[in-house]
Amino acid sequence: MIKHLGLTAAAAFMGLVAAQENAPEALDAASTAPMEETISVMPDWPVPEPVDFVCPFKGEFDYEPGEISCGFIAVPENRENPDSRTIRLHFVRIAATGDESEYRADPVIYLTGGPGVGVNMYAERLREHDILEQRDLYILEQRGIGASGNLCPHYGLTERALVHSGDVEEAQRNSTEVTRNCFQAAQAAGIDLSGYNTVENARDVKALRQALGFEQWNVWGISYGSHLGQMLALQDPDGVRALVIDAIVPNDLTDLMRIGRWANLVLDNVFSTCTDLAACDGLEARLDAALESVRGNPVTVTMEDTELYPEGELQVNGLILAFAPFMMAYEQDEHPAIPAVVDAIVGYFETRDPAFFRLAAGMGDGPGDYSMSEGMSAAIRCNDGYVHATEDVAAEDLAENPRFEGLSTPAGAAYAARMCEEEGLAPRDRSDYRFVESAIPTLVVNGGWDPVTPPPLARYIAPGFSNGRYIEVPFAGHGPTRSMSDCAGPVLNAFFDNPDPAALDASCLEAGVDAPQYLAFTPTRAPVIFGAKADDDPKNLIAPGIWAGVPVLILLIALFLIPAGLIARRIDGQPAGKLNADLAAPRWLGFLTAVSGVGFAALAGYGLYAASEISEIAVIAGLHPAASAAPWLSLVCGLLGLVLLITVVRRRMSGPVRIGALTGLLLVGASGLALSAFAFAYDLSVF
Repeated sequence: MIKHLGLTAAAAFMGLVAAQENAPEALDAASTAPMEETISVMPDWPVPEPVDFVCPFKGEFDYEPGEISCGFIAVPENRENPDSRTIRLHFVRIAATGDESEYRADPVIYLTGGPGVGVNMYAERLREHDILEQRDLYILEQRGIGASGNLCPHYGLTERALVHSGDVEEAQRNSTEVTRNCFQAAQAAGIDLSGYNTVENARDVKALRQALGFEQWNVWGISYGSHLGQMLALQDPDGVRALVIDAIVPNDLTDLMRIGRWANLVLDNVFSTCTDLAACDGLEARLDAALESVRGNPVTVTMEDTELYPEGELQVNGLILAFAPFMMAYEQDEHPAIPAVVDAIVGYFETRDPAFFRLAAGMGDGPGDYSMSEGMSAAIRCNDGYVHATEDVAAEDLAENPRFEGLSTPAGAAYAARMCEEEGLAPRDRSDYRFVESAIPTLVVNGGWDPVTPPPLARYIAPGFSNGRYIEVPFAGHGPTRSMSDCAGPVLNAFFDNPDPAALDASCLEAGVDAPQYLAFTPTRAPVIFGAKADDDPKNLIAPGIWAGVPVLILLIALFLIPAGLIARRIDGQPAGKLNADLAAPRWLGFLTAVSGVGFAALAGYGLYAASEISEIAVIAGLHPAASAAPWLSLVCGLLGLVLLITVVRRRMSGPVRIGALTGLLLVGASGLALSAFAFAYDLSVF
């Protein structure tokens, strides 16, 4: 579900660490005074009763009262500081959806990913998960995120000059300085950044359990949530009835930050299975050549938005090419489009297409999603040791995977690690981040094609769970217990009913998903051309919209009027050639022109839509295979339109033609030619 760990990993591979300028909501002594102090999260720290409040995402998606509800609890910001201030944490309850007879009283707590991803998206997506057929699902919005006090919500928007640079090491240093600015602003606002770590997150989960009155609950965590799940096994072992962790982040971070290795594994998976698609012939060599072409020689793109790009230009290296397949590997539904997308991007690198690089340069700019806290994520990565883990393996990882040379530097990774230390966020004592050994009933699950937390990481931690079971899901991406809801929901519920890993029937997970059937897209630059135009100014789409829209409208009208006219004449008993000029042939030509033109527009539109349904980035590859006839229809439409115009003119020269019929047929012919010309101009033609 969550690609932020992958984005973070890609950033860490480049040595990038980010940040912002705001603070979690604190409660003063007066506001915390009335809270009950009956249950302790840690010695001397009371846990208040949960307080209900209207969900902050109400209105973003539809749900009925009682289906989803929200509340908050107040917890210490840093339980290791007796003078710590108190902060509020937001949580969500999604009610079970099945029959009352199937309802189970032991709920599930879902541990979110990122780190730093907010609860809104989880609430919207997980409300349809099959695990809800029997159990309520709770989600805690972790400290420093969204309604739990978004840490640095303006991250990266106040230092635009620092964000973009051509030199890779300078870019890494600049990005680290953005993070430093966030940390300093947060500390100036009274935030204790040392409290933003996975240990405190686990203690927060325990506090929520106690505040809600549960002696135990079932725990389910994916990606960073798997790290938090392991930490919870250390911090609150008695409160965990059963544990499911998926997309594994080892608690001790072993090998996690070898992003070059894992990115290469993605490419190996794709190239080793792509044997029948023409686009794959020689694709790996072309990819390496394209990466080499921009190594030390990035593409300079002129940017019109000087608010986002103060220098008026941006330099783009090979990162988008290197990590496009990596990011698409997250979701198994996107796997069939990976070769076509790589082929398209390699082609743009080979031609240095300015429209593509202008579009690529603008990806991800502007204000971020409220549901993502880059500041919290950066604090976690410093305090937990992710940044230092990157430093430790950066040089070795690049040496092992030279195709990614020039996308990061070990010096940039070291600079980020020193910044964490200088700002007081050095890695915590590693005893908290030890290899986890536990007897809690546990399922360790991993997608076979997970790009950022691949199976070797899951195999590494699995032996630590003496009452555990490792399940690898063939060909699945990141977090199959989430994406394979109809399979995983019943499996998880059965496990929570009877937490015996060995006895569990998990055959549908073990069967995995089908091996990817790679798709042969019809290449076209149209999405890139339109995307670049819209990125510069949405008004740039008006002219091409009129160019295509008016002919399509005329042809659509003709598609109905020509047969309607024929039917009306038959009903009236009129002879086909009542006038001197016989218009039967032109009418048929007009009808066929309309059919081919409307068919082209419909297929092209569907082809782009179907590609976008696979993945937003898949449209770069062109039209979905189901629309492969569209370019030919544009050619047929133009040829028929030309023949129609010639035929109508010749008929007119041979005798009188009613002005209405003459005008209509001329418009149809001209529209066919205009639509075909549009297809040629915007690379939707066979030429």
